[in-house]
Amino acid sequence: MLALFVLGAGVALALAVVLERGGGGELTVMEAGKTVRLRAGTTLGQAASELALQPRAGNLLDVEGSVLRRNAFPGALLLDGNAATAGARLRDGDRIAVVAGRDRREPFARQFVRVPGGLPADPQFFLARTPGSQSVVRGAISHKLVSARFLPDGRPRLERAVALTFDDGPSPQYTPRIVATLRRLHAHATFFAIGYLAGEYPDLIRRELRAGMTVGNHSYNHPEVPPFDQLPARLRADEIALGAQSLRRAGAEPKLFRPPGGSFSPAVVHTADRLGERIVLWSVDPGDWQPGVTARQIARRVLAAVRSGSIVILHDGGGDRSATLAALPAIVKGIRHRGLRLVPIPTH
Repeated sequence: MLALFVLGAGVALALAVVLERGGGGELTVMEAGKTVRLRAGTTLGQAASELALQPRAGNLLDVEGSVLRRNAFPGALLLDGNAATAGARLRDGDRIAVVAGRDRREPFARQFVRVPGGLPADPQFFLARTPGSQSVVRGAISHKLVSARFLPDGRPRLERAVALTFDDGPSPQYTPRIVATLRRLHAHATFFAIGYLAGEYPDLIRRELRAGMTVGNHSYNHPEVPPFDQLPARLRADEIALGAQSLRRAGAEPKLFRPPGGSFSPAVVHTADRLGERIVLWSVDPGDWQPGVTARQIARRVLAAVRSGSIVILHDGGGDRSATLAALPAIVKGIRHRGLRLVPIPTH
């Protein structure tokens, strides 16, 4: 009696086959209760054909797991654990292993791209750019992006400019007047809008955009308790994503995110970056949100602190902003008197 064992490797079902020498010089193969007769001296290739032993081929996948080329890596039949030709004759006790081809990912291709103007920090406290290069990894065949990382190689360079930023709007009472004042002064600024308010007053977001302002994301609900960096990860991501969604419906495409209260952590930076936004904070806070503060106090505090590269936080919503509105002409004039430009926060 000849015993032949067919083992499935990498397939769902293993075949157990027994071969007996039948009359007339034949091999009798018992497969799953069915009898198949093969000639004595059957080869590996003949047995594979008769028993339909067809190893599954593996696919070439791109970096995201999608199929680039089907059946790119054929499977194999191993005889007693070794590669064998189709002409190898089967002997008593031989073992055939059906080995499926393995799916393989395309290789990575890495390139370094110089960023001549440098990039801002994340989180960003100042108008500054650091020179360096981008390390870009893509699929070598699909060219799909795997990762991009900035590698600084120099000191940050401060801009000869100041950025005025406004939080907690849009407010139907104060936002239109602040935008109109900035427009009259030929000054551009950045507005970090709350998502649910942008949903209620989309025309105010569109008014900011028409005036040449930059609109950033200030979360959807502006949660303050607990601090933003202590929110559960899912809620933190939802606040950023829903805020951006509201702004997009109003016509903005937010690339900047300011967490409520300036509360951030590496996890917040990572979440915002994953959602396509960079965190922007500030370096000058005149406390225009404080009850009873006057326009003169706000302007004096700003002008005492601003330098090249300063980012100033003000507010166009969240309360009585009449003092902020009244302080704007003096703030703009004082900054320009120092030879500094007024610019919105760059989105890239």
